[in-house]
Amino acid sequence: MTNRIFTILVAEDEDSSRYLYQEELSEEGYKVLAVQNGLQVLGTLEDQPVDLLLTDIQMPDMNATELIPRVRAEHPNLPIIIVSAYKGLGEELQAGGHRLDGFFLKPADMGEIKKRIREVLQKQV
Repeated sequence: MTNRIFTILVAEDEDSSRYLYQEELSEEGYKVLAVQNGLQVLGTLEDQPVDLLLTDIQMPDMNATELIPRVRAEHPNLPIIIVSAYKGLGEELQAGGHRLDGFFLKPADMGEIKKRIREVLQKQV
């Protein structure tokens, strides 16, 4: 593995979940940017480089079913991992051609999420 510090953008409207992701991923050595909704994701992606997006599906202002096509239009190679309580929406996004790099159903195992993030980011080295 390289000494490169990867940046992960976390989009989660639940404060406790967002904080958990931020803490757990920071401890793994990632730079973590945390936002509450899809509009904030788009703004963050305009302002700074991001290596991976970890997002919930249901969020205020713009949910992931609206967000992912917009992200893909501007950042077609950005890895996207979804963690959601809505299994059907993740399958719908995949079926709609919106390539996902991972999908975890809540409550998700943080160890499995971190493992998948490592696998996806190792491909970028």
